Amino acid sequence: MAASENPGRIKLGLERIIRFLESTLPKDPRTNLRVVHVAGTNGKGSVCALISEALFAAGYKVGTYNSPHFLTVNDAVRVDGIPVPAAEYAELRAWISKLDADTPSPDGPLSLFEQATVAALCWFSKNNVDIAVIEVGMGGLRDATNVFGPPEGKSSLGAGHSLVQCICSVDMDHLGMIGNTVEEIAFEKVGIIRPGSWVIIARQDHVGAFHKIHQIAHKISPGRIINIRRQPANDLLVGNFSFNLKDSPGLQLHPPESSPNWSLFNGTGKRCLRVKYPPSLDSYATAKSSSSSSSSSAATSTSHQHAHPSECLSSFEPPSAPKPADDNSPPSMEADFPLVLPGSHQTGNACVAFYALYALRTYYGFSKLTDAAIQVGFQNVRWPGRLSWLRIGNTPDSGNNSSSTSLSAQNTNVSSDASNGYSSNSSSNRIIDSLDEWILADGAHNEPAATELRNYINTTLRRLAQQRYINATTGKRHHFSEMTPVRWIVGLSRGKDAGGILKKLVRPGDTLWTVPFSQPEEMPWVKCEDPEAILACAKQNLQFENNSDSFESAKFDSLSEVLDKLVQSTSDNMLNVLCGSLYLVSDLYRELQIQPFDEDAEQRL
Repeated sequence: MAASENPGRIKLGLERIIRFLESTLPKDPRTNLRVVHVAGTNGKGSVCALISEALFAAGYKVGTYNSPHFLTVNDAVRVDGIPVPAAEYAELRAWISKLDADTPSPDGPLSLFEQATVAALCWFSKNNVDIAVIEVGMGGLRDATNVFGPPEGKSSLGAGHSLVQCICSVDMDHLGMIGNTVEEIAFEKVGIIRPGSWVIIARQDHVGAFHKIHQIAHKISPGRIINIRRQPANDLLVGNFSFNLKDSPGLQLHPPESSPNWSLFNGTGKRCLRVKYPPSLDSYATAKSSSSSSSSSAATSTSHQHAHPSECLSSFEPPSAPKPADDNSPPSMEADFPLVLPGSHQTGNACVAFYALYALRTYYGFSKLTDAAIQVGFQNVRWPGRLSWLRIGNTPDSGNNSSSTSLSAQNTNVSSDASNGYSSNSSSNRIIDSLDEWILADGAHNEPAATELRNYINTTLRRLAQQRYINATTGKRHHFSEMTPVRWIVGLSRGKDAGGILKKLVRPGDTLWTVPFSQPEEMPWVKCEDPEAILACAKQNLQFENNSDSFESAKFDSLSEVLDKLVQSTSDNMLNVLCGSLYLVSDLYRELQIQPFDEDAEQRL
């Protein structure tokens, strides 16, 4: 097979998948499918998880498609949180592959990701989902998921109906593949916006990305843009949080013992998001910005094979903006929603998710999406591999008196008291007294994500020091402080800015262990960076102010070697953090035999 026909290559572009959906399949699975489409550099998965869980809590049948998969290729496609059964997914993929091979096209065969996307759409169609929440694979404009039309009517932009598009934080990633500047990358991300849809834009740290996103959004769907930066919302701690379930008796919370630990790792109380609605609509578009938008968008689009949607609308009249609220408009409402996903950055992700849900409820008839349903959904959300605490060490209460050390895993979701959200004393004390028996696993793979991870660790160590001091488990307050050293277990994909990521993470006194990850299934373009090269990069880039400061380092050939070493190191009072790649995090879940989606399925069935 020629290189240009290799389905294992990354092949951006929509000709192949649209041709297959429209002409090869017996029935186009996009027909009547309603979609929430999520793009961005960081936060896409969390936003998808929050939206999907809230819709499920409200009683809707929800399809979710994430990229990449976590443990197996079939877990990227879920209905009501339950992955496609592996055997049925394999059968579906084989059918799609045979159809593609039997109907040659001048555009070439489908790529592996395009086949996976077709499989997801077929599964959603077969299961008659009420709505699908779809995460972009790479970029947006030329991504295989960008095959849906506007909320109303037919369009050359695709079949189905993309009701809401979420643009999460945009940063420098996938350089050379979807752009070489943050403006070019942002241009690709906003390629999912459709005329007449509602667009939710997250806070942007790059000015160039902010302007590019808003210029194009206001050109395509004016008057239907919610800018999170402008919304009155804040992250707060509350002593007690009550769920208003009186009017929705069918809503159920997950059992407390399966809930994420709100208090121990996130502060001394429950973290909540307080928002006000209706939201204020974004008013970025002025005569000057609209003028610059046209020239800027046109200039950027010349560098791509595919025209941007904003350039495909010569005969399209943009929808008129919603009418200003009259005197009878509903008063401003305020509501609190639980934040169970750890990390301060989850406030912004929850804001994006809430206003996407608000748009569905207010403008598209999803009336069962009450505040109570969203509260329950946000409380029940799970998103494995992101700031996840995993326990290793001797298996508790195993009844085995053997002197050999065993490896076990306990999911991050430490038991919590259902009445107040605080961890039980036994759980808290176990973690505080044996920090080195835990691993904090996070898929941080770029500088912004590494910054958030370091901030979370600083806050966590500070909180743990306070709790340990309060519990009087040590007589020396400084013995366990935010300066507690961190043992970094790092694996990176080839092409990542290893120096930039490590600078955000490693501090004097820390330890750096580098390790490879296994080859991800159906992703031959992903290559693991040589652990020796990561160490060399670290020694070259980590220059501390005090020349006497240093960090210890070691290279391992496999993750199993790392875990064997960890279970022998139970008294060095270090925080173990595994990061650098979601593929490495997935390997850890496999080693510890944790099946997060299977556990969720058992609770839902």
